Amino acid sequence: MTWITTCTAPDLDHLDIPVIANYLLNLVFTCRGGHNDPQVRSYVHAYILCTDKALRTYNAGRSLLLQYAQSENRTVLLLEGLADFETCISTVKRCLSLTDKMASHRLNPGIERTEKRKLESYQKAIRPVRNAIEHMEKDIARGGVVPGTSIMLAVTNDGSTLEIGQHQLTFSDLGECLIQLHTLAQALASREHQTSGTD
Repeated sequence: MTWITTCTAPDLDHLDIPVIANYLLNLVFTCRGGHNDPQVRSYVHAYILCTDKALRTYNAGRSLLLQYAQSENRTVLLLEGLADFETCISTVKRCLSLTDKMASHRLNPGIERTEKRKLESYQKAIRPVRNAIEHMEKDIARGGVVPGTSIMLAVTNDGSTLEIGQHQLTFSDLGECLIQLHTLAQALASREHQTSGTD
């Protein structure tokens, strides 16, 4: 019997990636999507690349978990899918950090306050899981692992939630966060060259 019989991760295949391709086309043919400040331009480049990677690994992980749920307990599919979600979560954290950097820059590339606050709200759900993934060896070394909890990213039996240690992240929250990150990436990819901040 398989560990899960379904995976409730939202289907995000409809989100257009790679955004970086549209970004480059806009730069070449319409002069949109760039920024005159080299630091902001680098933040935007990195953000779009990270968003593409986060969505790519999310879709790959979701596909593998769905395959596993319908398999005859092909455990390798479960493990590979969860590995993709580990990468996805760590990359989402990078996206959120880059959002903070761009929004606080004196030449903000167009991130509105409401947009920033919405993305900041996801940090509370993402950060503890990401930190547990990245620093589990330290928790093990200092005896901080609670008996009966997972020392690697796992999925609950109902297929709705990722967990590691005492931390959990629902697929619905992760999916909503990725949709917001993608929306911002598309906007940044199509905005005209900017030389001043946004209020």
